[in-house]
Amino acid sequence: MSQSSPEKRSCDFLICRHQKEDTYALYRVDPEAEELLTSVSLSAGVSFDCHWRMAQIGGYLLQWSPLCKPHGIEGYQFNLVAFDPDSSNPLQGPAIESGFWEKTKFWGKYRSTYSSNLDEGQYLDLTPMTSFVLSMIPAKGRGTFELWSFDPQGVLDFKSDPLPASYSPQNGFPLIKSGHTLIPIGNYVLDLLPEPNHYRLWSFDPQLETPLSLPAVQQGRWDKVDKDSELTAIGSHVLEWNAAKGHYRLWGFNPEHADVLTGPVREGKLPSTIGAGSVLTGYQTRVPVQSELATTPGTMDFMRSKIKHVVYYMLESRSFDNVCGWLYEQGDQGCHYLGSQEPFEGASIEDFNYDGDQKVFVSKYKNGQLSAEWNLVALDQDPFHDTTDNLQQMFSEESGYWDRAKPDMGGFILNNANAQVMQTFSPEQLPVLNGLARHFGVSDRWFCSMPGGTDVNRAFSLTGSAFNMLGTWEGGSIYTNWPESSHRQSLWKTLWSHGITDWKIYNSVLWENEVFTYQLYLKGQVPSVDTNPTQFLSSIDQFKQDARHGNLPAFSYLEPAWIAPKGATSYHPGGDLVPGERELNEIYEAIKSGPGWENTLLVITFDKNGGIYDHVVPPYAQKPWPNDLNNGFAYDLMGPRVPTVMVSPWIKQQSVVRAEGEIPFDSTSFAATLLEWFGVPRPMWGLGDRINIAPTFEAVLQADQPREGAPTLTPPYDKSFPPMK
Repeated sequence: MSQSSPEKRSCDFLICRHQKEDTYALYRVDPEAEELLTSVSLSAGVSFDCHWRMAQIGGYLLQWSPLCKPHGIEGYQFNLVAFDPDSSNPLQGPAIESGFWEKTKFWGKYRSTYSSNLDEGQYLDLTPMTSFVLSMIPAKGRGTFELWSFDPQGVLDFKSDPLPASYSPQNGFPLIKSGHTLIPIGNYVLDLLPEPNHYRLWSFDPQLETPLSLPAVQQGRWDKVDKDSELTAIGSHVLEWNAAKGHYRLWGFNPEHADVLTGPVREGKLPSTIGAGSVLTGYQTRVPVQSELATTPGTMDFMRSKIKHVVYYMLESRSFDNVCGWLYEQGDQGCHYLGSQEPFEGASIEDFNYDGDQKVFVSKYKNGQLSAEWNLVALDQDPFHDTTDNLQQMFSEESGYWDRAKPDMGGFILNNANAQVMQTFSPEQLPVLNGLARHFGVSDRWFCSMPGGTDVNRAFSLTGSAFNMLGTWEGGSIYTNWPESSHRQSLWKTLWSHGITDWKIYNSVLWENEVFTYQLYLKGQVPSVDTNPTQFLSSIDQFKQDARHGNLPAFSYLEPAWIAPKGATSYHPGGDLVPGERELNEIYEAIKSGPGWENTLLVITFDKNGGIYDHVVPPYAQKPWPNDLNNGFAYDLMGPRVPTVMVSPWIKQQSVVRAEGEIPFDSTSFAATLLEWFGVPRPMWGLGDRINIAPTFEAVLQADQPREGAPTLTPPYDKSFPPMK
């Protein structure tokens, strides 16, 4: 860090306790500071029962006792604490929840022991897994486990159990047994075997029957780690410490590295308070806003200080070329390029696909004109857009993906047997979407997360992966019963686990009697929400009222009206685009006319290209989960570009934003930006590897002052929808 850079306050901490004493110490951990471990001042004589155990889960500290029998029933007392490192006694912070777990909660009602260890139940073995907790009863031949959903229900002002429901039933690990030490690090678990310096690395996947999923990501033996040292995870690092030698080494963690640990990043002498018998626990707080950067446009701290409401509106099935490709057809003079200075990557009439032996070039639907003589439809039917179809559209050679070839974007007509996929719309035909893009900001380097359809790409945007699924599951019994089985968590569960409850899903219509997004990506994950879902679900009309009256939550997720022959607002192919434009304009006007306009960021995007042509080649990408593979597809390729428009008075007119670095934006970039805006540290997200490296787009907020005079836009018209009066 240069001397001119503002000081960044670390959010990593190390709690030092002792096996036989109730005293404790607290250290701030900063790999960039002169001293790695800086003692935090506490009140004199602070203490905490040395027999109790503790671990961070979500944004809280879970504490639990050894086996006790206070009322004649065996079990464990617990506290869920709001850990505040700035308090004088942080381990005795305010209890969000407190109570008593009966032993049978974890052991079951049908057997009292699982091993030959007579003290088997003396201590409860709990391992935090981002927003879940794994309970273990290790034996020589079998590691009995159960996965619990974490729900800090006290945030809604009623006391209960932070582990209210089993997420996957009791089962047994075949390779994790007694003598193993489990160290969770983000989406992974480092398994230290009884043999000195031997390890395995597991991927934690809550949707699997065995959540530490086989095969192991890595296994081996370290030569560089002292066999007498202990390991403690702190954020995205691993602290190797040797009390006898008074020495530490701080390692980076990289699951793709040859032996997981990289570095060392730092090494040095341990503080004198860390010695024989010490027990170390890492903790990450929410990332604080740096006041020095809060006034610097383009930084996350600036976004966190200026933006109080984020609105996310995901539409359907349009490529960038199809609806925004002609945005700067007349030239990009006056554009503010962010991330790279390359010219705007719009549509071109020189781009083509073959229809048999004939070239079919990109063209404008009805020459880009509006008229009351025709409808704004273009496509007679929905193009094919499942994963196998998208791969054929992106690769002219059938084996292109499996040969790791570069997509040539040459198979759209061949796959669809329809040249209409080469047609596009002009800014005159879609004046609201393009008007917002021109007056505020747009990204021309934003890809859907994978070749494929609605459900998988919306899953990526909200959960960081496609659940290792292909196709769709939005109808029939699989849709109805979907919440009854275990799935990877959504960004809402991540927020909830950190005490962030100021959000709402606004839907336009029910899909098979359910709110689509809630049904597929949230229901079944947070018992408190499922108990009272109406508190977090509302209508799109209510959103407009909330926006006009200044009652928006911090995060609003908007659903359009889905597929319909007439009146759908999702922009879906096969339907008229005028209703979608009008609805988008109403949403914009509601926000613009409300008292929160200056503090609101509206993000408009599309879930996928929907089988419609785009000329920009999508890149290969990070797999979301190490063991994901379905029908030969490894979820390591982005799909074609989709438009993403950003609206805020803090965005300069004609902004064009691209990601810095080699990784472009995809749908996971929204969730990454949202979670960083809320201050949740990346190792605590629990949403997979793709989102962990996803670029964020706070750089689009470049205005020193909020712009005045937001434009008024006029929606389009056509034969079915005459001009509005």
